Amino acid sequence: MLAPRIFMYCNASRGVGRTAQTLGIAASLSRAMAHSSILVLTDLAMIGRFKLPERVDYVHLPSLKNAITNSSKYGLRPESSDIVRMRQNIITSTLKAFRPDLVWLDDSLLHLPAEMHKLLKCLAVDLPEAKMVWGFSDTLGHPDHVLREWARQNTGEIFERFGDTIFVFGAQRFFDLAKAYRLTEAVARKIEYTGYWTTPEKPPKHIGAKLNQAGRRLPLVLLTAEGGASDFDFVDTYLRFLESTRVEIYSLIIAGLGLSSAAKHRLIRRAQALPRVSCKRFSKHLLSYVQSADAVICTGEYNITSEALAHCKAALLVPLAGEQPDNFHRAQWLQERGLVSVSQREDFQPETIAAFLAKSLWRSPRLVSQKTYEEISCDGFQQITERIQELIGYSPQLEAIPAS
Repeated sequence: MLAPRIFMYCNASRGVGRTAQTLGIAASLSRAMAHSSILVLTDLAMIGRFKLPERVDYVHLPSLKNAITNSSKYGLRPESSDIVRMRQNIITSTLKAFRPDLVWLDDSLLHLPAEMHKLLKCLAVDLPEAKMVWGFSDTLGHPDHVLREWARQNTGEIFERFGDTIFVFGAQRFFDLAKAYRLTEAVARKIEYTGYWTTPEKPPKHIGAKLNQAGRRLPLVLLTAEGGASDFDFVDTYLRFLESTRVEIYSLIIAGLGLSSAAKHRLIRRAQALPRVSCKRFSKHLLSYVQSADAVICTGEYNITSEALAHCKAALLVPLAGEQPDNFHRAQWLQERGLVSVSQREDFQPETIAAFLAKSLWRSPRLVSQKTYEEISCDGFQQITERIQELIGYSPQLEAIPAS
């Protein structure tokens, strides 16, 4: 197959990071297959802020709700039933017109069962030859939580009927997804663990120069929020830590899209009054900042955590148990293996930050050996790309053969 068409579904209900993750996979596929066409279907309102890889485009769905900002500022205002029908019509018509050779689905679709069944029915009836793959993070949450949700939707049966491969972006020795979620042997055979990944993208020269200069003088601490309901308190705690101490660090704060404009401006004004602090609401270069940081404080979102593991960063995870059970569960077992530090949200105070930075940057050596990090596979993009090429019958040698 010389010019494969790939369709990728994701929605913003799980945060901005999910769309960034999908675009990262699309970029890897595009680099490996020079004549491919990749279409991403997303309802992320600010998708236009991302730089699209070559031969990658998107179709934007109307939002069911703005899960990122919890406000009516973005999206349409019709009844939710009208939005559901509009989304389903866009999805099915796009699939029929694009006629992909491979369809990529992620676990965000599991939270929209009506949309999922409509999409799967369209594939079964109109595109039965298309290959289908699922992409899951290393954990979808604590088994008790996931099993309750899956039992209501017969999710295990869906995986048996639909899907050639289930990619799990993690390591089986860390978390055995099939065993934890009691998947049948038939479904377990479809699972392929890709390891974690690191972005190959380089930051713009002016950003890289600024970060390197700051890093040579003082440690760089990155704090980033994921877009949850309590982002203001999360960032406020870090600013209170800086306001109450004369710690010699450079701080970069990515405050997240969960903030209202008024809250954002209050935080930025406080940051501007402090030395060596930069605060912004969003950055498409977030993963590059992780690479440059000496310590990372975050909510435990997959992309940030994966990048921190890949580059052996000291990381303090402060997950939300209710809003993001996958982040909470991931933080627990990474802490058990000594790879990260974890603070419960209710315990996250300036004293917590001071203790973490003292241990990670000054007072004592890291508790995790370099060898432990080296045992973590971080070539997930390559693993996914090679498997998809195999599924659709693509060979790099085809690129050298002129099309007739």
